[in-house]
Parts: sequence; structure tokens; C-alpha cells
Amino acid sequence: MGSGSSKNASYTEADLVSGLQEGKFKNIVIMCGAGISTNAGIPDFRTPSAGLYFKLRKYNLPYPEAVFEGSYFHRNPLPFFGLIRELFPSTLTPTTTHKFFSLLNQKGILRRIYTQNIDALEYLAGVPEDKIVEAHGSFQSSYCTACKKTYDLKWLKTEIFTPDKNDGVPKCEDCQEVVRPNVVLFGEALPNRFWVNITPDFEACDLLLVFGTSLVVSPFNTLVGKPGSAVPRVYINMTKPGSSGSMLGWFLNLAANVDFTRSSDMVMLGDCDQTVQGICNKLDWKEQLDNVEVNNLEDIS
Repeated sequence: MGSGSSKNASYTEADLVSGLQEGKFKNIVIMCGAGISTNAGIPDFRTPSAGLYFKLRKYNLPYPEAVFEGSYFHRNPLPFFGLIRELFPSTLTPTTTHKFFSLLNQKGILRRIYTQNIDALEYLAGVPEDKIVEAHGSFQSSYCTACKKTYDLKWLKTEIFTPDKNDGVPKCEDCQEVVRPNVVLFGEALPNRFWVNITPDFEACDLLLVFGTSLVVSPFNTLVGKPGSAVPRVYINMTKPGSSGSMLGWFLNLAANVDFTRSSDMVMLGDCDQTVQGICNKLDWKEQLDNVEVNNLEDIS
């Protein structure tokens, strides 16, 4: 269970549980970030022993954050794909939190997931594509930077993890130019799907669940202010709102002033999976959660 809670006693875990049990929520919107994927094996690079600077030294970048910039990728994509091989384990399975998302969808009460993650774990957990808005794109699909031919995750996984056959950079089968995942790098525009769904989704939202994101990256963090003032907002993360605990947030020294002091807010500090398990136990959903079927990265190999 989460180790901390909101200073506001007005909205509690008991309120959340009873609301879910009584069917009060029909249009749940989820916002999520890197904190829901660490238990899937995607490492946190904040520690010096596995520091991002150390991982990037061999690429002789002009400055470390260049690896995440679209303009530098166009000049030299090798560091990006090298880092991806470090970030993504060869075996990747959705977490308990991802399964919870899928369970909410099965119950017909999930309106949308807005995710900052590019790992495609929401898909692997069985959440339909139309329920997911990937603010920063995803590895679910990729495309040739020249001829625009598209490829799926299975193909991209194979190409990324067999660098000996392509000099470390995936190449198009038709024109041999660079193939990149459909992700948003720094300096690039967010996908149109992010913008067109915001108004209808957050006007309909009757419960906002925020998982594993410190809400330091704009414009994503502005979404927490979109629901009506009476709509419950539940924040579940290892660090408090506005205090970055993500790899990119730590790396770029990001922070933000995020207000989670409404009477309808609840902050639960702790591991996302453990918190979800505790909530599901109180809902008597444990068996349903355990029975959610997921795929893993090996299944698509």
C-alpha cells in the first residue's frame, strides 16, 4: 500500500474504493509515466552505478541530452538506438498497474489513458489502441525516415537487438534508410491525437488517476488541471507531484509547481504496483486482476 497520503482528509482511499464498488465512475481518465514501468525491468538511471552519463560516454556526444534530440538523431541515430538497447530488456512484461488499466477497460469504465511512456506496455496488457493516447509516441510502430514505409514492434525489436547485422541502426527493407520508432524526441511536435482528445476526454472525466509521473514535463502536466474542480484526482507515485523521480526528469533537472490540494484530491506516495494491489484487495478484485491476460516482448519475437 502507498506509504503516504494526501494532507486533505476530504477525499480518502475509502472514498475511492466505495466509488468504484458503487459504480460511480463511468469515464475514468488515467495519466501515467515512467514509474509504472520500472517493475517491468526498465531501469532507473538515476543511480551513479548505472548513470546515464556513463552509458553515453562511448558515443562522444556534444552534450549528453543530444541523445534525446530530434535534430541530433537526424545527424547520428546510433547513440539513440544504443541507449534503447540499454534501456529496454530483451524480456518485457506488463506490470500489475498495466493489468489494472486493462481490468478497468474490461469493466467498461476506462475512457482513456494518457501515457508519457514509449514502451508500448499498455498494448501488451491488452488495452485497445483507441483507448491509449501516447503523448510522446511509442515503439508500437516505426517508419522509414525516407520512404515512410511502416513497421511493427516485432520487426523493430528484432532490428534493435541484432545490431551486428545493421551497424546498430535499423534500416528500411526497401530503401536501406534509417527506420525510427514513432516517438517524440525533444524539439519535435506532439502527435495530433494528443491534442484532439483532450477537451472531450477531460470534460467527461469523472475520476482522474495519475500513476508513476511526477508531472514535471509540459504540456503533459497541464492535463491535471482539466477535470472539473469536484472530480476526484488520485495521485500515486514514489515522489510527490512536481518533484521529478523519472530518468529524464532527473537527467534534465526538471521540476514543476503542481497543485494537488483540492478537497477532491488524494496523494498516495509509494510503489504503484503495491498500491494497486492494495486497492484491488479492498475492492475484492484480486482474482480478476490476477486473471488479466497479457503479452510480453518474447511473445512477439
